[in-house]
Amino acid sequence: MELIDIALRGGAVALLFLLAALMWRAPIARDSRLSVVAVAVTESAFLLAHGPQADVLPVALAAQLSLLASAMPLAVTWLLLSIFLDPPMARWPWLTAAAIVAASLQVTTLTGASQIYCGFLSMILFAGLLVLALWSSREDLVDCRCKARPGFAAAIAGYGLLSTALQVLGGVDAATPWFAMVQSGGTLVLALIFAIWILSPDAARWPGPSAAVDAPVTALTQAPTGEDAALIARITAAMDAGIWREEGLTIGALASRLGVPEHRVRRAINVGLGHRNFSTFINRARIEAARNTLSDPDQMGRTVLEIAYEAGFSSLGPFNRAFRAETGKSPTEYRRSALEAVTGARAEIRNPAPISANLH
Repeated sequence: MELIDIALRGGAVALLFLLAALMWRAPIARDSRLSVVAVAVTESAFLLAHGPQADVLPVALAAQLSLLASAMPLAVTWLLLSIFLDPPMARWPWLTAAAIVAASLQVTTLTGASQIYCGFLSMILFAGLLVLALWSSREDLVDCRCKARPGFAAAIAGYGLLSTALQVLGGVDAATPWFAMVQSGGTLVLALIFAIWILSPDAARWPGPSAAVDAPVTALTQAPTGEDAALIARITAAMDAGIWREEGLTIGALASRLGVPEHRVRRAINVGLGHRNFSTFINRARIEAARNTLSDPDQMGRTVLEIAYEAGFSSLGPFNRAFRAETGKSPTEYRRSALEAVTGARAEIRNPAPISANLH
């Protein structure tokens, strides 16, 4: 059994690094590539530091591998967020929580303290990631990601949750022969399934907010024709009519209003209009309207909260986050800079620079 375990671990490590090498050369965002590399490195460190071969490793190397393996919850969180959560600003609370879990694991590794509290933190983190991967599917417009979410989330986050729960509640550890086999075999199977899925030629399956580093999503899709083109025109007309102003608008509500199946609306917005997330699609129109109002000197008497409500936001917090994600500034900062630009332009018109008297 020990030899089988070693073989499984060796195969998993080789597959993880091969996948990381292939992904590093893929035309996807750097953040997404790094997340795959991080999972490959930390998971490989865990397999090497806690397997049967760990006893033959130099003490210093084994200690360094254990420390590196402690960062695995952060790496797994990073990977799942890169694949399933498009808005970058929404990732930071999860990454912060994962960093806390990883730091607590590193502290216990260095001090030799009991890892039961870290185990509970890890269980909470993986359970949260599982819920997030399923819950965020409501806004996902990429069909292949929607279909993969249940199985993929259960495989990655569910495996981490089950593995941690067995150690915390089941009283087993990495040295238990059957549990070691479960870890090595499970990692190999998950890496193989992930490689088959993520290396598909379908461009939309690549992780990250865009399918290519320098090309928009629309450049990777064919022009819609027939019924799809007609549906895209109806969606565009509804947006021009201001349907985005409706608070709490969902893709289901939009599909119901148009009288077409939800999956067709998802595809039309994703393939035809080049958006991967419904909230981002709606918020872009809302933010554009808010920008016009904030930059209008005649609207100075209106508060930011009033403008947020008019644009379809239910509260100021989501409006501020969406506005900063779109423009890089808060609504107040944007209004100030826009009005300063208008004031400067008016002053220049009233007091034009003198024409040089040396013109001949």
